[in-house]
Amino acid sequence: MKRVIKPRWALASIKKYLCVGGLLVVVTTACASDPNQLVLVDELLKIDTQAALVAARRSIVGTLERPGPAVVNDGETILLAIYGVGSSLTAELLIDAEPHVFRATRAQPVLGRTRRYTLERIAPPCIHLRKSEASEVFCLGTKQP
Repeated sequence: MKRVIKPRWALASIKKYLCVGGLLVVVTTACASDPNQLVLVDELLKIDTQAALVAARRSIVGTLERPGPAVVNDGETILLAIYGVGSSLTAELLIDAEPHVFRATRAQPVLGRTRRYTLERIAPPCIHLRKSEASEVFCLGTKQP
């Protein structure tokens, strides 16, 4: 029978309060060999990275011209979001009130039933699609019939 002995100093911890990305996070510091502390540091880095990405997107794209929920009629196309990094960009659109997702690595949508549009490129804040032989550009905050 194995017996696990926990050192008393590992049970004692010091709590610190940090403000990361606008969130109040309680961090427990203990021994450097404590695997729980490594998880907490990793979580803090993820939260900080996400906050930095949101701030960067706002500075690049700006605010949408039409705040609020998207209202789409049949025949309209709205670019809802562009996200990702480098060649891993993803664009979400509403085409005829149906959601479609395009990835920069594929010409056809990864989500959506229509095949009338093929992706040419994603260049934030716009996406370039080809419909038959004509090229169309959709940008964040605008809708086109």
